[in-house]
Amino acid sequence: MANRARWVMKFEKGLIDILHENNNSHYRTPNGWRSEGWKKIVKDFNDRHPDAGFTKVQIQEHETQLKKDYKLIKSILQRDGVSWDQNASMIRTTDEIWDEIIDESPKARKYQSKSFPLLQSLEMLLERDIPEGVGNIDEEDNNTSTLRSMSRRLSALVPGSIDEGENNIIALQRTLELGSQGLEDVDLLQNHDEEALERPQPGADPKPQQRADEPAQSSSCIEPQKDKRKKRKASDIQQTMEAYLDFRMKQARTKEQTKKDGEQFSISRCIKALHSMTDVSDQVRVLAADVFKDAVNREIFLSYEPRLRALWLKREVNRLLC
Repeated sequence: MANRARWVMKFEKGLIDILHENNNSHYRTPNGWRSEGWKKIVKDFNDRHPDAGFTKVQIQEHETQLKKDYKLIKSILQRDGVSWDQNASMIRTTDEIWDEIIDESPKARKYQSKSFPLLQSLEMLLERDIPEGVGNIDEEDNNTSTLRSMSRRLSALVPGSIDEGENNIIALQRTLELGSQGLEDVDLLQNHDEEALERPQPGADPKPQQRADEPAQSSSCIEPQKDKRKKRKASDIQQTMEAYLDFRMKQARTKEQTKKDGEQFSISRCIKALHSMTDVSDQVRVLAADVFKDAVNREIFLSYEPRLRALWLKREVNRLLC
């Protein structure tokens, strides 16, 4: 194309999110997206990313390219001696194996030094079965919005946790899907029980004829009960998701605090403080590294005022020599 689309990571993640949101049999078949699905995908993308200015063809072409990249990486990961670095989102292997991979697939060369953070999201999209039916689209969209809102809250709490937030979305979506399936299973079971109650039991008296002056019990009387059950289940699912989010937020706080503590009382900071201490011998300086291996020792050392650090350090070194 004369004007090629510039797909930065923000746009790629946005496209994958929209594909996930519309991933159901109303918009997608095992062979690809329906025309109605593409219309909605393009509209959703342009509504959320008006600065991108991509055409339908450009969005379709990039979706095809992402699938090709995903399949290429998955085929590489099936080789012996190849692993996936989850933190860096990169393929890890030896130079010799990379030479073999590139000889067979020259297009794989770019992923020798390039990350692919969309692997997990694409795996969820391409490897799982397409959800049946569209059900209540508005309700599904609201659920997805809720999930993403929760994830953004977690990501905002700990800067730099965007990738972890994406994983939270997937985990929460699983919870929601299992909950929705649970609702259907409960309804099926309850419908079966209601039918069983209506059937005459062996040896029981036949069901008496309804009197003309008695009001007929319509199935519509049962519908409100089903709606109430579904609402209760939906509320339980929401509470589960909120509890999960709170747990992840607490985890994130603890992780961030641990990271800050590690940086505050690091070995490098201790050695840097040691450089300014003129009343410490070279022998003590060398042995100090063994003292600083212990995190508690590092915290004690840096917590002392500068004039007392030398006394404490000499005492700890003497203990090592004893």
